[in-house]
Amino acid sequence: MSTKLKRDQLPKEKAENWKNNFRDEAEDTFNLKLAPIILQKATYKSLIGENENRVRVYLGLEETTSEGKYVLCAFAVSSFLLGSGDVYADYETPVYKLEPQNIDFSDNTRKVIESIRLYRKWRAGEIDAEAKGAEYRQYIYPNAYLLTKFELHELFNAQNREEIKIEFGIQKTMDVIVSAASLKASENKDTEEFNTAGLCPPYCDERSIYNS
Repeated sequence: MSTKLKRDQLPKEKAENWKNNFRDEAEDTFNLKLAPIILQKATYKSLIGENENRVRVYLGLEETTSEGKYVLCAFAVSSFLLGSGDVYADYETPVYKLEPQNIDFSDNTRKVIESIRLYRKWRAGEIDAEAKGAEYRQYIYPNAYLLTKFELHELFNAQNREEIKIEFGIQKTMDVIVSAASLKASENKDTEEFNTAGLCPPYCDERSIYNS
């Protein structure tokens, strides 16, 4: 009998699959060095504050390279719900660099912004443009992650962890592209392509006889 998953918890098989996908992709497009990315409990408490805000993690690059490669780093900020929608806005401070010992960069936000901008140049293929797969980075690697309250509450409060690690995974899912049909290859050159589909799962009609 399978164990019931907690809210926002990944099944172990899925988590391992994501990690394997990342390792495979790294051979083609991820030409960066990884340093440990750690979020400490004291940092978490500072970021969520009394209003229990969300935590957003931005990716950046170190100023100096290591063994000829740029080094990925990360910064965490506090994000609050803007209005009644699902839009979360960032507070400018506090902001922390997520090394094994978290560093408060609230007095040096310029350095944080420079690091994030450097990463985005890499992501856009402007840095190491000749590297394999540089032109595809923008479709694979995100700018930032908005973490949920539940996963952090589970680890820091329910499990009373003093620090957590942030790793990376890639999920691979076949998606759909819709365009005008033509049997002539020459007419497909300037075809407009669209994607507004909701994948099933999770967007399924459980009542449909075709989804039985």
